[in-house]
Amino acid sequence: MLNEVLTDLEDFYENRNPLVTINDINEGRELAEQIYERGQIIHFYNEDGYEIYQIQRSQGNFSVPFKPVQNTEIERTRVNGSAVLVGRTPVNSNGFNGFIEIIHPLNAYTAQLNYMIFLSVILLIAALLFSSYAAYILSGTFIKPVIQLGQTMKKTQQEGFQHQLPEPENQDEVGGLIEIFNDLMTELEKNFAKQKQFTEDASHEMRTPLQIIEGHLKLIQRWGKKDPEVLEESLDISMQEIDRMKKLVADLLMLSRADREMQSADYQPADCQEVLIKSVKNMQSLYQQRSIDLRAAEGLAAIKTEHLEQILIIFIENAIKYSSDDQKVNVSGVKQQNTYSILIEDFGEGIPKENIPFIFDRFYRVEKSRSREMGGNGLGLSIAKKLLDLYGAQINVESEPGHTVITIHLNLINQG
Repeated sequence: MLNEVLTDLEDFYENRNPLVTINDINEGRELAEQIYERGQIIHFYNEDGYEIYQIQRSQGNFSVPFKPVQNTEIERTRVNGSAVLVGRTPVNSNGFNGFIEIIHPLNAYTAQLNYMIFLSVILLIAALLFSSYAAYILSGTFIKPVIQLGQTMKKTQQEGFQHQLPEPENQDEVGGLIEIFNDLMTELEKNFAKQKQFTEDASHEMRTPLQIIEGHLKLIQRWGKKDPEVLEESLDISMQEIDRMKKLVADLLMLSRADREMQSADYQPADCQEVLIKSVKNMQSLYQQRSIDLRAAEGLAAIKTEHLEQILIIFIENAIKYSSDDQKVNVSGVKQQNTYSILIEDFGEGIPKENIPFIFDRFYRVEKSRSREMGGNGLGLSIAKKLLDLYGAQINVESEPGHTVITIHLNLINQG
């Protein structure tokens, strides 16, 4: 509507021939008074910005600075805190150039819009209250449990098996169905957690033996074709690592069902000296630029050989990763009266004292960004701690900046 008023006034003045006279201006003013809307303010300026006339029937000061324009323009602005539309158009006639400006306050539209929004909110609240009341009335003793069952099933589909229904008050058919559903969700959640843990632990622990095998295959590729001894040794170690991975999968399956208690399966005690030598040798082949110092006494410990290898690889590899290339790692095995103690010492960055109680938690990392760069996911120490707990072994961590010592106390088997 604002644009139409501007167009009508512009056409009126531009069609005055041959010159725009005082009578023409007065006639234009009469036309403006006839076609302008209530609340609008019309200004007519000459080309120098001098106001020739103004039409205003409403109260309020909505004046805006004079602005010459080349073409018709309509803009939205604020005057004295009120929103207005300002339309401007040039008047170019024979012998006369000027401008028409129309200010259209938006107070009425704003008030009407606010009223419609308020009314819509009230109607929406009323509709929600009515719907809630109707739903409450319609949900009876039988329908409500069925609805809850359906909602819980939907949540289970979207979020997992942790959702359960409250215990039924009535032991009817629906109550029995709810009990079966809760039992099923509990069992599924346990199995799902075991499967997830197995997948994470297996992928984490298989990485090291695969790297050892890869290292020996590269050794064969480089020198093994011409050196039978290198070929034989690398093939033997690779086969051992493959066997260890196969056993690792079986052990992880067992660990996923364990409740931190020793299983009744039979096993041969571990020769700690032999396992230490083998583990350090494998780590040395994987990290050839690092210096690993080993001192190991003889002794049999109450732990499976494969599990002890697994534990040692985790701790030795951690010591290597969190210390620099020019720092050595010390590994020692000490036979005591009732225990065989294994000490793994590094001179790296150390572990803050406030973090030590949490380092064996699953997925816990002291420095998350650095652990990701090194390929860690916070599972290794958790797996090692769980394995040690299976055999009643103890572990102690002492750390300060520049020095960390991991001490493992295994139950010693005294040879009669």
